[in-house]
Amino acid sequence: MASTNTIGEGVAADLVEPADGEDVTCTACAHRCTLSPGQRGICDVRENVDGELRLLTYGKVHDPTPGPPGTVDPIEKKPLYHFHPTTRVLSFGGASCNFACQFCQNHHIAFAAPEDIPLRDVTPTEAATSATTQGCAGVAWTYNEPTIYAEYVRDGASEAHEAGRYTAIVTNGYFTAEFVEEVGPYLDAANVDIKGFRDGPHVEYMGARLEPTLRGAELLHETDTHLEVTYLVIPDLNDDPAEIRAFAEWVRDDLDRSVPVHFTRFHPDHQMQDRPATPVETLETAAEIAREVGIEFVYVGNVPGHADNDTRCPDCGQIWIRRNGFRASVEVDLDGACDCGRQIDVVS
Repeated sequence: MASTNTIGEGVAADLVEPADGEDVTCTACAHRCTLSPGQRGICDVRENVDGELRLLTYGKVHDPTPGPPGTVDPIEKKPLYHFHPTTRVLSFGGASCNFACQFCQNHHIAFAAPEDIPLRDVTPTEAATSATTQGCAGVAWTYNEPTIYAEYVRDGASEAHEAGRYTAIVTNGYFTAEFVEEVGPYLDAANVDIKGFRDGPHVEYMGARLEPTLRGAELLHETDTHLEVTYLVIPDLNDDPAEIRAFAEWVRDDLDRSVPVHFTRFHPDHQMQDRPATPVETLETAAEIAREVGIEFVYVGNVPGHADNDTRCPDCGQIWIRRNGFRASVEVDLDGACDCGRQIDVVS
């Protein structure tokens, strides 16, 4: 588990199709980059090496702290509120991304080429073992976009299952049907981060179209993977009530009204420090719109202590899980039913 800036030629990628001559087309994410020998994809970690697509960062994670690999997080931090509440999850991230979000809070790694930041060698087996050793119930791939190192996530998730751990990703959803087929069977949970609901600003501020992200969430929802959705509410960019309503209607109609929705607070970062943090009132308005549309589980995020951190029964209002920040307290038997008779919609 050495720390290194030496990338090498990585491992052969599985999510790939042949193209003309020695060109290859990467099928991990919706950019579907066609690459000639020597070219890297938009993600900067998948490269055509002599006619073969290679994942340069397989088993290479950004982990600057000494000791066992990975960062121990509460599952609520992902955020995943309806999936093994109060448990700890071992989190891993790496270099680069397939988006270019101007407000990225992890820009120090997401905008970095793999040669430009220290990366630690952690095999899939070592990741799973570290989770067990550190008392974590699961393993998550997060911080930067897991889709770009899909084969590592797949193998790490498989090893985590062998070790009796659950698996999760935090993703922008900009993946393909091939990704879902290849990696989905090994994923227990995912949070898809939606960053707006208009294509023009999505391209301008994130560097990618909106529709593939929505389709990715829809594809993953069709599997056995538990799904939650986050909407980062950014002042004067994606906080218009009509846009919020369109997003909530998409969740209701194309996913399900029971999919948990997190409206999270924006804080100025990276290249977007020209606007204030999201007013709490704006988040509350977004949450109210989603409830009007019919979304059953709506949360206000990045506002510790807010009443909309708690999980309540949509039918009778009984509190199932209380939260303050990332601390959670389960108030009911999650394997049973609410006092009103409704089945409790939480994976435990």
